[in-house]
Amino acid sequence: MKRLPAGIISTLLSLTMTLTPCSMSALAAQENSRDFSLFFSGPGVAALSSGDEYSEYQWALNNTGRLRRTEKVLNIKTLDHIYLHYGENGIDDIALPPLGPDNFESINTDAVANIDINIEDAWKTYSETENKRTVTVAIIDTGIDTTHSDLKDSIWVNEDEIPGDSIDNDGNGYVDDVNGWNFVSNSNEICTGEEDSHGTHGAGTIAAAWNNGDTVLINIGGHIVGSSLGGIAGITDSTHVKLMVLKALGGSEGKGSPESVIEAIKYAEANGADICNLSFGSSNCTPEFEAAIRDSKMLFVVAAGNGNQYQIGYDIDKSPVYPASLPYDNVITVGNLLFNGHLDESSNYGATSVDLAAPGTYILSTIPGDSYAYMSGTSMAAPMVTGAAALIYSARTDLSLQDIKTAILSTVHKLAPLKGKTATGGMLDVSAAIKWTKN
Repeated sequence: MKRLPAGIISTLLSLTMTLTPCSMSALAAQENSRDFSLFFSGPGVAALSSGDEYSEYQWALNNTGRLRRTEKVLNIKTLDHIYLHYGENGIDDIALPPLGPDNFESINTDAVANIDINIEDAWKTYSETENKRTVTVAIIDTGIDTTHSDLKDSIWVNEDEIPGDSIDNDGNGYVDDVNGWNFVSNSNEICTGEEDSHGTHGAGTIAAAWNNGDTVLINIGGHIVGSSLGGIAGITDSTHVKLMVLKALGGSEGKGSPESVIEAIKYAEANGADICNLSFGSSNCTPEFEAAIRDSKMLFVVAAGNGNQYQIGYDIDKSPVYPASLPYDNVITVGNLLFNGHLDESSNYGATSVDLAAPGTYILSTIPGDSYAYMSGTSMAAPMVTGAAALIYSARTDLSLQDIKTAILSTVHKLAPLKGKTATGGMLDVSAAIKWTKN
């Protein structure tokens, strides 16, 4: 008889079969820690080489309705018996009989066509705009692989620093901070390898190169499913939008201290960043961190969080997560939308704290080593809105950053399942937002 800790039974009851057989490692806000944790699951796909047309697999950009999620769920009724052991605090051990295929049933979730961010018309509008603004997006996260073929031309460059001379040329206190800084190790090493998958993935969603391409094979879970011009399409134009790499989280669990994040925020603002992506959170918030957000002139786009330890989303109006629950005008908080128009089960929600939803489940993007992977979580949803904000801010030189927030939130695509779960009751609609008219 198989014996399991009591906590694992909830996972068995809602086991999700992802696109690959990889292990999932979703991180929720830690109740007893002041550190920030990432909000994601994955990586889930190891793809080969690089290029530019994995966009067929980017349902967030163009949802044709042909996707399906299959969950294998344990059917309790098929079990002969379950042994429960009670301890001081209730059930502390569960024993199940041997499990076989007949003990599980499949539950399918089908995509709904056009549940996407409506990007194509926005790209047309953007391409027809003559005078574009240069925009700097700070990504405070793990590091980013700046050598990735889909990202190498999207990276911000500190023009006042001479690479590799070991001198602080611009006198800002950071030696050779050519593309950003590592606030974990206090160095200019902004990518250390696999632990920087999370930040690299978000970077690709925001600004992976448009229309670059070598022919590659696409490898999903060890199965070659087709070939195309490789690579993905970022939401915004890497010619006018550049990514500032600020590594403030790291290690195997992707954690970072409030002090590191605060220093990264101050660096970003001092070096001209306009928009800042924060795909992490904590149930605790220091006054210093709150002040750093509140007093900044940047627009922050933040992840709502991935629920509790069982990846079940909860109301962050009642149980706050930070920075998602901060009430400031320069914060946009984003929930994770599944491809059927509902919030993913893991996504936090809040009729006040969560502004809108954006695609965040099975999102294909860049990871270190010139590769690509599917990841899921509000960490993947926030960069969708960050990319949209940067695209619009670049094209609409008549708008302020506060106007950009208003444009995005006032033009959402309303969805019934989001009513009462988000402040706007809708999902990101980039084409509507870029055409927004200021009264």
